[in-house]
Amino acid sequence: MRNIRLAIDIGGTFTDLVLYDIQAQSYETKKVLTTPENPAIGVLDGMEESVGQFEKIDYFVHGTTAGLNAFLERKGARVALIVTEGFRDIYEIGRANRSDMYSIQYRKPSPLVARGDVYEVRERILADANIELALEPSEILQLVDELIRKDYQSVVVSLLHAYKNPVHELAIKHVFERTAPQMSLSLSHQVAREWREYERTSTAVINGYIAPIVEKYLAALEKETALRGLNGNIFIMQSNGGVMTSNLAKRHPIQTLLSGPVGGAIGGIRLSKLTRDENLICVDMGGTSFDVSLVVDGKPDVTAETQLEGFPIMTPMVNIHTIGAGGGSIAWLEGGGLRVGPRSAGADPGPACYGRGGQEPTVTDANLVLNRIDSDGFLGGNMKLDQAAAHRAIQNIAEEIGLDVIQTAEGICDIANAKMADAIRTLTVRKGIDPRDFALVAFGGAGPMHAVFIADLLDIRRVIIPSAAGVFSAWGMLQTDIRHDAVRTFYHSVSDVDFGQMACIYEEMKVEIIEILNYQNIESDKMAFFRTADLRYVGQEYTVNVPYESVNMEESSIQALIRRFHDMHLNIYGHNNPVGDVEFVNLRTIGYGALTTYSSEDTVADREYHRGETQSSPETRLVKSVIFHETAVATEVFSSGMLQSGHMLKGPVIIEDEGSTTVVPPGYSIIVDHYGNLDIQKEG
Repeated sequence: MRNIRLAIDIGGTFTDLVLYDIQAQSYETKKVLTTPENPAIGVLDGMEESVGQFEKIDYFVHGTTAGLNAFLERKGARVALIVTEGFRDIYEIGRANRSDMYSIQYRKPSPLVARGDVYEVRERILADANIELALEPSEILQLVDELIRKDYQSVVVSLLHAYKNPVHELAIKHVFERTAPQMSLSLSHQVAREWREYERTSTAVINGYIAPIVEKYLAALEKETALRGLNGNIFIMQSNGGVMTSNLAKRHPIQTLLSGPVGGAIGGIRLSKLTRDENLICVDMGGTSFDVSLVVDGKPDVTAETQLEGFPIMTPMVNIHTIGAGGGSIAWLEGGGLRVGPRSAGADPGPACYGRGGQEPTVTDANLVLNRIDSDGFLGGNMKLDQAAAHRAIQNIAEEIGLDVIQTAEGICDIANAKMADAIRTLTVRKGIDPRDFALVAFGGAGPMHAVFIADLLDIRRVIIPSAAGVFSAWGMLQTDIRHDAVRTFYHSVSDVDFGQMACIYEEMKVEIIEILNYQNIESDKMAFFRTADLRYVGQEYTVNVPYESVNMEESSIQALIRRFHDMHLNIYGHNNPVGDVEFVNLRTIGYGALTTYSSEDTVADREYHRGETQSSPETRLVKSVIFHETAVATEVFSSGMLQSGHMLKGPVIIEDEGSTTVVPPGYSIIVDHYGNLDIQKEG
């Protein structure tokens, strides 16, 4: 009987699993060490330990970091780039703007494709979609032979104005399918169908750069799970907050770049609905990285264009800011000063306290020295930590800077907290958003341990720790639907817009999305579509994405859209120009395919914790001495399984569960809410 819904999120140190038993209406969670040499091994081991018989799995969703790691580590495929004759240097020249204007050491990122790997073809399509110079098939056949001889793994095709008329890119695709089916092929109009040649080319190049790695990983995972009895599709988390089948993910690998981190952002949306808190700062701190995302007015903060490692990407993504700060971040010295991260001990060898050969001090070692982690109760007692090894690692660096071990351990934590607070400022303060208007939601294996300290640095007075904090990103993956985005460039002034043309373009995008949803076995009655438009004032460079709620293309609906644009511009930038000329740049359609989900009564929190309101005091597991501000303080330690809705606690308190440890210093009060979440507020 297929009665298991399973989500798996691969982190730098741990792989998290959340299993929902449909029949018993209960959740199980598990953490296993990530296997960096082959992440699929950790995934399969975790599935065998938690599920056993793969035939029981009804739905399997997976967040993969295969593409992201290949991109960040520059271990992608060897790529050939095909462009229109005369435009060979579009990708290398890029843009003239500097992201860090005043840095004398600024350097543009090295292109993923060298100039010698760029090939020109004679063809020309004009901006109005008319063909000025037709493509010559014999030239493409010769080029394919050359690329085969040079042993390229991936080919990217980005022709001038292909976003307007992709006929030549499609013609090249047909030649490759006949003569070189072994090569991975990325067409710019299928990856990012909008103008801006450099940005479109950059997006297509990243897609091609990671495509063979993602394809190989997913093909191997499909094969191994099928051999073990898994029936049906594997679903992959997308960067835009939806999911897609692994077959589609192999065709659009760029959509998997933020596949892992985005699960926590979607979990934040679900949490927002449960707690009725519409504005949340969601932070995911694992062993390697620290990810920040926002929930604004109950909706995810999704951007249509972003940058990663200096390269522009034109594909919808949940806006996530990531830094190298986690439990495994290594403390080191530079110029006599203490630094933390971004280098991480990862899963192998891991922090010194893991007893796997690590010698360098990490944030986890510092927390253990401060007695904020239980060496015997880590991961629910499934992993014993070596406190003496952590002490030795911290002592080695303490002696070099002339501090004692406790001072150094607190210094390591303070520096990590400051870096994480600054990461939050990047998504809030630097964009005109006041973090004090938000509640901080912390999850991941290490997030709850640092959450209150980070909030204090930002003057945020309320922190929420989800009931399944340690595996919250994996839990979030079970809360989403299939999603696909379509875009068309539509450069017109609102004063002379052609309503009929707009209606045709929106319908064209809807048909495209329906085809993709049908490919993923979504029935018509489970589809939903939402329209938006990118608008700007005449003379501006960038746009505001505005929801287009009306289904009718007429004067009144356009005027309502323009009024909404003025309001959003004022809200985002602090000013607007209601009498200014406005123009369309892009039209967008978002299509959703509903998957079977469960109501709030079936959440992890309800099934694990909801036992009715209580006023009794929870049972203390132990009282131990914990260091806060270089002072040993008697601190009560509780097991999360003993907490019930309505329980109230006062800091200092430590709350442990199998996936994470929550540390609450003095001066804070905690209440366990209806769903088992810890609602922490600063007193006074």
